[in-house]
Amino acid sequence: MMLSTHQQFEQCLEENDSGHFQARYKDLTLSSVYQPIFCRNENIIGVEALVRLKKDDGSQIRPDLFFHSSNVSMEDKVSVERLSRVIHIRNFSKSNYRKLNLFLNVLPSVGEYYALMDINASLLAKRLDDLDIDRSQMVMELVELSANNEANLKQAMDGLADNGFRIAVDDFGTEASNRERVESIRPSILKLDRSLLLQYIDGITEPLLSGIKLAQSIGAQIVIEGIETSQQYAAMRQLDIDMFQGYFLAMPKALSPSPSVITA
Repeated sequence: MMLSTHQQFEQCLEENDSGHFQARYKDLTLSSVYQPIFCRNENIIGVEALVRLKKDDGSQIRPDLFFHSSNVSMEDKVSVERLSRVIHIRNFSKSNYRKLNLFLNVLPSVGEYYALMDINASLLAKRLDDLDIDRSQMVMELVELSANNEANLKQAMDGLADNGFRIAVDDFGTEASNRERVESIRPSILKLDRSLLLQYIDGITEPLLSGIKLAQSIGAQIVIEGIETSQQYAAMRQLDIDMFQGYFLAMPKALSPSPSVITA
């Protein structure tokens, strides 16, 4: 059964010894880590929430392999994605970063559901209100997977944007994160995939520069992902890029709960 109600989500949640929310789903434990995103003056403007998946036997599952696997049912993928969002928002709300932007990954197949609902009545909107987090802080990142129906996906993303959420297309340059999706959805943020960065460093500059031009043509801000060396960072800073993300700048980690933050 796909998780969909407040009660179902609450039954999966628990708080660990460090004061972080985590979730249990079947034989998985879900936890949150966050990777900072920096602007050009090297201040942190937000964090991307990333889920970590651990099986009962202690082994780790890479999230990208889990969500791409044909052996995992869509029901399980959707439930894990939704639970991830629940713990990400709650842990974010308890941290010193709670006034910054929170980037949340969205499966296109899940995003399409927003076309069928009243965003203002959704569990997501209600939780943000309860935690006193403004919708404009939420950047909903569409990952690179294909949608069942791109027209429905556009309708859903338009609905989120019309109700105060910000939309990003993630991993541009891979799979379904292509020019057609960007021109259709017209996100406020375009995240350029690390593969374009590596090509650029190797002298194949057109794919990355084309992505920058595309973002500029629709008025989107640009994030370059996957910076892992000082050389890469220096090269990207020479370009018209707004935000930077990668292991060279900051590793993903759990956010320390702030004792001064009181949340619902």
